[in-house]
Amino acid sequence: MSFREKIHWIAFVSIMGTFGWYFWTLPAAADAGPQGLWASAGLLLVPVLGITAVTTIGTIIFALRNPKEANAQEDERDRSFQIRGTHLAYYPMVVGSWLCIGLIFGGVSQPMLLRIILGMVVAAELIRIGSQIYFYRRGY
Repeated sequence: MSFREKIHWIAFVSIMGTFGWYFWTLPAAADAGPQGLWASAGLLLVPVLGITAVTTIGTIIFALRNPKEANAQEDERDRSFQIRGTHLAYYPMVVGSWLCIGLIFGGVSQPMLLRIILGMVVAAELIRIGSQIYFYRRGY
């Protein structure tokens, strides 16, 4: 497994874990006005710090174990995987954006809209990273 693939695995697992926790622990009662919005936004600190810590520590560990591979230049294959992953993540992001625009006019509460936007961004990022992992595994 290449260094970049390992980093993608770390990012994928940390995003799944931290945002899984975020959406699981966020109470449905947090929809009660501005307090719910601030409660939803305040809980975001845990996923942000968690993802940052896990990816930083994981990257350091893998870089120390194999510094030659960590310092290797990105090749055409890596760039291709990145472009294709970003391309696949673009579509759910666009659909989610239009959905959010429609929900704004539908009168959805701000805390719920924040959760939907976050869910859309997290899903798009998981699609991007997951597809890159798939491409590394399949050797495209």
